[in-house]
Amino acid sequence: MSTWLSENGLAWIGGGGLALGGLLLVAYAAQRGLFVPELRIALAVILGAAMLGASEWILRQRPSIAGGRHLLAAAVSAGAGAVTLYGAVCAAHGLYHLMPLGAAAVLAAGVSLGLLALSPRHGEPLALVAIVGAVLTPAFTGLPGWSPLALTLYAALIGATGFSISALRRWGKAGAATIIGLLLLSGVPVGQHQTLPAVIIQILAAAGPFAATLWRRRFRRDDAGDAAGDDFGGLPALALVLVSLASFGPWFSAPVGSGHLPTAILLSGFLIVLAAVMASRDMIRPGLFALPVGMAIFCQLVAMAIAVRAPAFAAQLPWQHALTALIPAVTLWLALDRPAVERTRVLAIGGIGVAVLASLTWPILHAAKIGFGWAPAAILAAALFGAAALIARRVEQASTDRGLALWLAAAAEMAFLAAHAAVAPRFEPAAFGLAALALAVAAWRLPWRGLAPASVVGGLIAFIAMLRPEVIGAALDGRLPLATLLAVSAVAAGLLAVSSTLIWKGGGGSVRNEVEAQGATSLLIVLLALFTALHVVLSGPRDRGVDSLLEASLRTLMLLSTGLLLVLRQRPDEGPIARWRALIVVSLGVAHGVLLQGLAWNPWWGAGEPVAGPPMLNTLILSYLAPAGLLAAIVWRRRPADDRWTKTWVLAVPFFALLWALLALRHLFHGAAMGYAAIGRAEGAAYAVLALIAAYQLRSPSMAGRSSTAWLAGIAPVFGWLALIVAGLVFGVRASPWWGPMAEPLAPAGAALLLFCLYGLGAAAMLRLRRGDGPFDRTALAGAVGTLFVLLTLLIRYAFHGADMRAPTGGEGLETWTFSALWAVFGLAVLSLGAARKDIVLRWAGLAALLFTAAKVVLFDLARLEGVTRAASFLAVGALFVGGALLARRLNAGRRPAEDLET
Repeated sequence: MSTWLSENGLAWIGGGGLALGGLLLVAYAAQRGLFVPELRIALAVILGAAMLGASEWILRQRPSIAGGRHLLAAAVSAGAGAVTLYGAVCAAHGLYHLMPLGAAAVLAAGVSLGLLALSPRHGEPLALVAIVGAVLTPAFTGLPGWSPLALTLYAALIGATGFSISALRRWGKAGAATIIGLLLLSGVPVGQHQTLPAVIIQILAAAGPFAATLWRRRFRRDDAGDAAGDDFGGLPALALVLVSLASFGPWFSAPVGSGHLPTAILLSGFLIVLAAVMASRDMIRPGLFALPVGMAIFCQLVAMAIAVRAPAFAAQLPWQHALTALIPAVTLWLALDRPAVERTRVLAIGGIGVAVLASLTWPILHAAKIGFGWAPAAILAAALFGAAALIARRVEQASTDRGLALWLAAAAEMAFLAAHAAVAPRFEPAAFGLAALALAVAAWRLPWRGLAPASVVGGLIAFIAMLRPEVIGAALDGRLPLATLLAVSAVAAGLLAVSSTLIWKGGGGSVRNEVEAQGATSLLIVLLALFTALHVVLSGPRDRGVDSLLEASLRTLMLLSTGLLLVLRQRPDEGPIARWRALIVVSLGVAHGVLLQGLAWNPWWGAGEPVAGPPMLNTLILSYLAPAGLLAAIVWRRRPADDRWTKTWVLAVPFFALLWALLALRHLFHGAAMGYAAIGRAEGAAYAVLALIAAYQLRSPSMAGRSSTAWLAGIAPVFGWLALIVAGLVFGVRASPWWGPMAEPLAPAGAALLLFCLYGLGAAAMLRLRRGDGPFDRTALAGAVGTLFVLLTLLIRYAFHGADMRAPTGGEGLETWTFSALWAVFGLAVLSLGAARKDIVLRWAGLAALLFTAAKVVLFDLARLEGVTRAASFLAVGALFVGGALLARRLNAGRRPAEDLET
């Protein structure tokens, strides 16, 4: 290491110092006004030429001379000279205007060509130093003086020089430095809201390595290094990755609505096409095609979300739709000539990517109230289905090809999205049933993989559409006529029944699961419509507004109750549909409850209505505790009890139970104001205690004893650590009425009593978490001791100041002395307990408390206390420390060898 640093390390540092020194000399002369501009430039040129001459002198030395020939030193000296010459040219044009742009470009090109000529002689370090220095030159010569055109031409010169050197000598590091340098230069116009120069520079950074590699393959095929797999071969992939990530800048380089998006879209489209061309020529792996596609999707979604309210939003849509259409077109071109595995991967990237893009775009178009907003999805779906015919003719076996199935899945998603956007909510079940029927007809006539599952998905979406508030809720409110609901349900169920028959005719026994699933979905739609009709007939329409939380809870309970009945009726010899219907119904119930009751209509952080009923005995039981009980019964009776479905449902049981406890506490503290009231000290402490109790339950032996719940033991440590962290933050900082974030006094006395009791409960809960001697158990014990220490501190403070614990201490020293004394007693007690129980955690905790007390006495009491109080503080704490030492020695006397070994 010392040899390397004394030779190569010093050479690199010296070369960098020379380069920066040359540039800084030019800048310093300009700032201080030394000499006339012409002389400054002349001196910079002389300095650069001297550096080049020194490098040549070093290179000409014979190896036999003392000191030898240092190739690296020669290279970095030449690079420093070239950088200085770059700076002189840039300053002559940009700072002093001594020459026009054309002359400056010719001189800069001459420097670049000189580097190109010297690089074979000096090696790659020269190229690296020259490229880095050239990139830094605009910053050192006054970046505000560079026009966008000049900077773009200068970047093009750097790119041409760097990529040419890289291609000639197969220098991967020089090519990588050129890519990074161009991207850094592209950030300048991005910051100046100049999109076009940034796009041109980034296109050069992406296309340069491709052109260099292509040139190398075409004209230097006799080079044995091409097959060596050196770092030069990875430049196209590196350029694609870095430029794709940097393409985010041009998308948002100008304000929304300024008309710059077509240029940014051009960059994203270019990167998508370039990635496909690179993959087709085996310069990159086909999977890397996902990066420019994903960045284009991400940038387009963010741009639409920002610009949705802008007046120019509608004018930008044709460009964004063109980018969306480009993705499947390029995907199709790339995939058709690839082997089966790569073709599947590419089709998945393009098909699923455009499906995700269109699915997330539609809500934005809907919010913008764009006319015929469903039309792009419909056109794209038709195009994807049409392209599927071309894929089916090119694949080896259309009935088993996974890529074709993924492409059809994307096309079906587009069709479902168009139906969702174009049809009124009350008619959506019938519309999705019609889409499922169309897919079933295609599955009947065409032996393509993916058509039958897509039809089944359409049926499931029809059932989900029935559960929407615009359908079920409207029928219960009387806003949707019961006849309309029954008619729509009958049409949807009939279409699904017909599609089930067609799927059976097309695939026979190979599609038995799809046929049974479609039939079961049809039956569920009928049962749901009848249930709603009976509810309306028996109870009548509701006169008040929609109780969304109650409706969601009833639907969840209906699904889980149906699932429990199906689980109770399970038999060992049941068929696939009998097995899957219970799984689907229960899983739908779980997902429905988590998404609606847990998130959307939650009465705390969602849009749910206020809780009705007294504390702890209210509608929260129906919404959260009842689903937890039903799921617990389902898990108890489910056979087999250890499959992945049951394990997923097991996780939902504590989720709903914990939600109920959390919301019940919230309602207990705030009542009807639980949706907007701030979290108080005692409330936060109660949540921390709840988290600790939940962690204790998850770590219980009974939980690990059953096969269906044993896997929760795997996540119990993670939840336990999170609970400890949350409890530490709450009891250590947030809930403290002294140093915590809340400044309100702790009043009345009942509030203080409640808070202090919660501190005690928190410490007790941490103690209960300890079941062994592992890191988690030791942390829990240490947390309990720390919580008790904080509680003791707050009690002392409350005894002296009452409710307003933030009041200044004042001049008296009794409070300060009391802290020192009681802290020392606490530390001594914990240390003694640890020594008696041979517990290393308690001993270290007691020692920490004593050492903290000692530091407080020396650093605080000595400065604040005076007279007798100061002396009493030192005497009392000193006596306690001596007594503690004697007691500890007595307790440890019986096990001295073991203690010595441990120490």
